[in-house]
Amino acid sequence: MIMGMERGLRVGTMGLTMVAAIIGIVFLGWNFPGGDEGQWQIAGLTFDGLTAFFLFLLFLGQGIASLYGMSYMKEYEGKKSLVSFSLAWLGFLGSMTGVLIVDQGFYFLFLWELMSLFSFFLVIFEHEEASNRTAAFIYFVMTHVGTVFLTAAILYLYSKTGSFAYTDWAAYAPVLSQGERSFLFVFLLIGFGTKAGLVPFHIWLPYAHPVAPSPVSALMSGVMVKIALYMMMRLVWLTLTPMEIWWGVVLLVLGVLSAFVGILYASIAQDVKRLLAYSTVENIGILVTALGTAMIAQTLGYSEIVVLALAAFFWHGLHHLLFKSTLFMAAGNIIQATHTRRLDQLGGLLKKMPRTGLWALGGAMGLSALPPLGGFWGEWLLFHSLWKTSVQVGGGMLKLVLPLIIAIIAFVSALALATMVKWFAGAFLGQARSPQAEVAQELAWPQTTAMGIALCLTFLPVLWPQGLLAIFNAPIGVLSLPALPTTNSVALPIFADLYHLITPYALLMLLFTGTLFLLSKGKQRRTSGTWNCGVPLTSRMQYTSLGITMPLRIVFKRILAFHPKIDKEYGGNRYILRSLQYHSRIREMVEDVIYRPTMKLLLWCADRIRILQTGSIHIYLAYTLVTLVVVLIWTM
Repeated sequence: MIMGMERGLRVGTMGLTMVAAIIGIVFLGWNFPGGDEGQWQIAGLTFDGLTAFFLFLLFLGQGIASLYGMSYMKEYEGKKSLVSFSLAWLGFLGSMTGVLIVDQGFYFLFLWELMSLFSFFLVIFEHEEASNRTAAFIYFVMTHVGTVFLTAAILYLYSKTGSFAYTDWAAYAPVLSQGERSFLFVFLLIGFGTKAGLVPFHIWLPYAHPVAPSPVSALMSGVMVKIALYMMMRLVWLTLTPMEIWWGVVLLVLGVLSAFVGILYASIAQDVKRLLAYSTVENIGILVTALGTAMIAQTLGYSEIVVLALAAFFWHGLHHLLFKSTLFMAAGNIIQATHTRRLDQLGGLLKKMPRTGLWALGGAMGLSALPPLGGFWGEWLLFHSLWKTSVQVGGGMLKLVLPLIIAIIAFVSALALATMVKWFAGAFLGQARSPQAEVAQELAWPQTTAMGIALCLTFLPVLWPQGLLAIFNAPIGVLSLPALPTTNSVALPIFADLYHLITPYALLMLLFTGTLFLLSKGKQRRTSGTWNCGVPLTSRMQYTSLGITMPLRIVFKRILAFHPKIDKEYGGNRYILRSLQYHSRIREMVEDVIYRPTMKLLLWCADRIRILQTGSIHIYLAYTLVTLVVVLIWTM
């Protein structure tokens, strides 16, 4: 009876949110605003193209994650109550929708806090393990630190305007001094950067994503962090006008730093989901780099480059959602099939889980930005926007910094390819490295179908780039910029080049695939074991994920705080080695440099303040009297 109720709750909740997502996408498709004049109102709320685009991302991620979760959450039936998960899931999706559609600062803060709380409940769903509770606590603390800065900025704007409406703030912004606008920008950057996972505010992300259920990880990585970027565009780009050029430079530097740090730690991660979490930091860095480039071009008056950089932002944002959702769902399948998250205990899963392996391979290729998949074209547009900005800028530091940033992003792209090779090869190729991997089996069809849908959607922009660029007209039009071209006869030749490049890639891919199919059709194939000089192959002969990334650990050992240790056991004398054990330790540099010293300082201060807590009611009344006197004097 109870199992039947839990099954109904699971299917009903996920089915409801999946149907709601489909209805939302249909509604947006029917009413999607075009250019700078497309807006509509419903229930007293005004929707514009920027909101519509991010709602589209939300509904798309929600539908895919709901289909996947309909089968994924079956594992918890009879083990945990799904009532709390269902309520938190519905609240999380509803609060994210609310954050996108409200246009009042007070309601935004309320829904933003609900989004943080419901996502916290989802992260701590498996609270029986101490590591999960620690991860959820870190996420809870960091997200509320960011909320403090957002609250301060919003209350300051309210004190100046007497209104919580975004439109009133935008109308009053030109009256603010340069110092006031810069103060607001910094506070909004810290608040939204913490939720987005920008370095150095990212430390919650590699803790929270691995312990959350995989549908939750897919939504948090694919959608929630981008909602923070949406609000940054809404409250900085559209409100705090005119923007300062150094704002764009700060975003550019933080974006590149996040991309580099994120992919570096992802490359040496051993946890299948922690690696993907650090990859999210990298991709958020790429998105912020594109946003910073657009902001610099906007302040310098390079309208074509603004369009180019924003096109890179929206293109990469959409494809990151699809590819990262695919990979988080693949990681969820791996964990459910093997009950381990460590790459060094996996291997050989492609034979055991062929459908999961196929879609995971496509997701890894897309996240590596390999052509002709859509991930390549987003970064290609970013490289062009950075290069064109460096060419057109007159001189100064930007002339020197932008080529360096291009080189760093190129290195990040190469490292992303190596990281995805390590992730896929460590999990799916070779022989099984543990009994759990040896007995793994493919998961139910909804879990693999959801992955297939997400990956297949990434091929549509490659086959029809004009359609995707036409959709970008809506958000770019809201930013008061020229609309994107939708035909080859365009004022911006870069997009005509994009069309000319994508079409041959798509045709070559189809030709290559068809040729391989025809050549292999009807041919006899012989299957035999791999020759190894007469010695049977074992999993110990394979490269491990640790071995693949060891050169990176050595080269960047100071950044990674890498400390290797080798324990040797000798027999008889020092020339006879009985055993050798290798140990290594890596710690997050940002934690060691910033957060741990800060925590020690706060604990030290708290220990000193404890002397005020005497337990005497008379002393507490005296504190109240002194506070009242100080307030009265202050207000005189």
